Amino acid sequence: MSSSILPAKPILGLCLCMVPFGIEAQELNATVSIDAQQLEPALRDRFTTLQTDLQDFINSQQWTQAQFSEVEKIKCSFTFTINQQTDADTYSASITVQSRRPVYNSSYQTTTFNWNDDNVTLTYVEGQTLTYQEFNLDNELLAVTAFYAYLVLGTDFDSFAPRGGETMLRQAENIVSQMQSAGGKGWAAFTDRRNRHALITALLSETQSDYRQLWYDYHRQGLDQMALSPEKGRQQISEACKKLSKVREADAQTPLLTLFINSKLDELINIYSRATPSEKREAYSRLNNEFPTYSQELAKIKE
Repeated sequence: MSSSILPAKPILGLCLCMVPFGIEAQELNATVSIDAQQLEPALRDRFTTLQTDLQDFINSQQWTQAQFSEVEKIKCSFTFTINQQTDADTYSASITVQSRRPVYNSSYQTTTFNWNDDNVTLTYVEGQTLTYQEFNLDNELLAVTAFYAYLVLGTDFDSFAPRGGETMLRQAENIVSQMQSAGGKGWAAFTDRRNRHALITALLSETQSDYRQLWYDYHRQGLDQMALSPEKGRQQISEACKKLSKVREADAQTPLLTLFINSKLDELINIYSRATPSEKREAYSRLNNEFPTYSQELAKIKE
């Protein structure tokens, strides 16, 4: 991100429901990469096939009832790292998922989701068909992929309208409910404060609802206004960030704070690079209080 968000030609499609009737496309423009270098060479080729098939699966699936034109598709990436083979066709893995959306009247793309999940178990036989059955999930790989696809959609929609991603987040919650009975990693309640169950529970929690309002205020009231007035946009972002303390008060171990700083750390440093000295001091103090382990990075705000 440059040190400020500068005016450019308008970004199309900020309201997804306003697409002209008859224009319809899948919602995601995803890139999938699979790193299988930790496996023996004989096992790596199968993941080249999976990489192509999984990318096609994500991009061809109709995830919502919303209509998207081609330029409105959400840009995102799913990066798998295969750690080891645990059985004939079963592997332990991690996944990093990132997504971004355009900022109004700007060429800048802001990160709306950035999350790493180290507890993925996948079973894959080369050449198998990837078929997603919403109410009959029995494939860990597709369940994890669909879960994060819905979180990408939910956080994107939340950035345009208050609780705009509710339907997508409920879909993610449904996947967790189904997969809990299968006993796979990352789905169980109360075993890990950063697993998939914890993340979706926090996003849908009424006691942590300030986070989703913060998310809307930060993007729609803050970032999307900066092309017209950087000062007013930055002020709205500062106001939005005040809700971080309420999120922490509701649950000091909430994964939502990690989700926020993962997505916004570099952006916040750049946003405040042209702020007044008093704004910089206030922003640093507030953010450092909420994210003390990032104090070294956040100190750049004061420069």
